[in-house]
Amino acid sequence: MAALTAARVILVPNGTLKKATFPLAAGVKAWQNGMACVDSANVGAVYPATVSTTLLAIGKFLDSVDNSAGGTTVPIGVELTRERLVEYWDSVTGAGAITISNLFQDVYIASDHELTTVSTGASKYGKVWTIAAQGYPASVGVEPLY
Repeated sequence: MAALTAARVILVPNGTLKKATFPLAAGVKAWQNGMACVDSANVGAVYPATVSTTLLAIGKFLDSVDNSAGGTTVPIGVELTRERLVEYWDSVTGAGAITISNLFQDVYIASDHELTTVSTGASKYGKVWTIAAQGYPASVGVEPLY
């Protein structure tokens, strides 16, 4: 968690997110134009809407995907109910690194260019909406709190 020592090069500009690809949870079937939800009890994937006290609707599915027999997540397109302002930052490496399993979770400030999942002694920055490939600069797309 080292601070910057020179100007930071940003390859992905800040912007808005209206459509995105998220992991569809294992063991479920999603239908095109069906309601897409995040489950606060099981984050890191999207789920079709059902009766539950832990679901939060985020948009609608752009495709029909059957993952009912799947043991892992599969990608599915989602059109969000509203555009999300997303800023791209680096993730710390090692302990506290942000991974795909941290989608839709809060992340915290680690340095002037890095975010972490570790909340102890750190200020909250926002929620994770996108993750780029490991090692890609500015790999975490986060909707800031402000």
